Amino acid sequence: MALHQAYAIGYMNPSTVPPGTALWERSGNYPPFVHLLIAFVFLVLHPGPHVAALANVPATFILLWAVYELAGILAGDLAATWACILTVLTPYLIWMSRETVLDYWLSALFAAALVALLKTRGFQSHRWSLLFGFLLALGLLTKWLFACLVFFPILYVALRNRIWRNPEQGINFADMLIAGGAVAGIWYLPNLPRLSQFFWQNAAIGAREGEPPVFSFQSLIYYARLLEGYQLLALLFMMVCLGCFFVLRKRLGGEWRFLALSIAGGWLVLTLLRTKDPRFTMPLIGPLLIFPGTWIQSWKKTSLNKAIQVVLVALLCVQAYAANFGISRIPKRIVLVPGYQGSFRWDWNLYIQDYFNTLGKPRREDWKQGEILKELAIDSRKRNAEASLALIPDLPFFNESNFRLYAAIRGTRIRIAHLQSAERGFASFDGFNYVLMVEGEQGMAWTTGGSKALNEIVVDSPQIFRLVGLYNLPTGDSVRLYFIQR
Repeated sequence: MALHQAYAIGYMNPSTVPPGTALWERSGNYPPFVHLLIAFVFLVLHPGPHVAALANVPATFILLWAVYELAGILAGDLAATWACILTVLTPYLIWMSRETVLDYWLSALFAAALVALLKTRGFQSHRWSLLFGFLLALGLLTKWLFACLVFFPILYVALRNRIWRNPEQGINFADMLIAGGAVAGIWYLPNLPRLSQFFWQNAAIGAREGEPPVFSFQSLIYYARLLEGYQLLALLFMMVCLGCFFVLRKRLGGEWRFLALSIAGGWLVLTLLRTKDPRFTMPLIGPLLIFPGTWIQSWKKTSLNKAIQVVLVALLCVQAYAANFGISRIPKRIVLVPGYQGSFRWDWNLYIQDYFNTLGKPRREDWKQGEILKELAIDSRKRNAEASLALIPDLPFFNESNFRLYAAIRGTRIRIAHLQSAERGFASFDGFNYVLMVEGEQGMAWTTGGSKALNEIVVDSPQIFRLVGLYNLPTGDSVRLYFIQR
């Protein structure tokens, strides 16, 4: 989240990016659409993590409109209403709507693209074909995974309507590709050399995180486990399973093969990637909730069914409240079955009130980034030393991207990097004048394997590492800022 916000500040304030950085390089290896939206919000109001989340407000409206339209086309207005209610009460979407992750906007654009694709009527409508091409471009400029998500829906519509037999449909299809490719290509073409390297590096991250090999049982059920345990939770997951069963069995509506293939195709592609995360399947949640919405619409209008609907909504509201604000009188989580252990343990949960103790009820915490950066700036001026900081820990709210964001907000030019290896001994700190270490928890194991050795080098060499400041984190751990005396 901090990384994307820092990129956004780079677009509105070029002085915060390294000299010589081209305009199309300011968002690093990520397409720039969401960063530009965050930058606009920053310009209208002011830079800050809480302000940045306002960039998601349009995405929320687009997502709900698209889910309603898609369900309305497939099943009817009542199914559309229920699908939107279930979407609003989905815990994972609640959490992510407040965070600057690219996948939240990706969810909105994917659902909107499915609506536009259906309304092309097999690419018979030139207007809707061009609009779909425009949404294709926005999706690709949000994240490259959009191509994986829309591939199967486009293939299904093209094959089902045999567009090669009708010149008009073929021209509309080509215009759609040209429109989408021309707009998205503005960013992709100059970044292709770097992206090709980044994709290989990103693929290796899954192995480092301990994710299961692609062709394994754990990989096959990986996203089903995340859907139940961390995205929908047990009650909503059960509704989805029952909804899929009854809708597909009784054929409650039309074009279900299109929706099912759209979800299953994206699911398959993401399962075949070694690097996995609940964020990646978030765009499939909205379309998936159309199934239980359609099933509920089919219920007979009896007093019992109305009572069940009221109880269902009430339970989902309680669950949503717990995800938003927490309920102290009940356990934070109930694990049904322990799950796969990688860098995190992914369980099958009845419910959870927070997401790995990072997302959940609001907390007023000061992680000292502003205070540390201010102290470092003052000390570096006194010593006439370059402001360059080596960061040993990699905690969720205390990491390299986090400090870069706060430095960008302050307008402080500082070089920051997270050290991951102590193999070079003292030379590991070459190029840095300051170092931050934490006593206690260091962060994710796969990025902090060298933290203990690095901390020992700092503590055992007081003649080199001179203490500048001592700070207390909300976790109770202490942070030490050192100047490296050479």
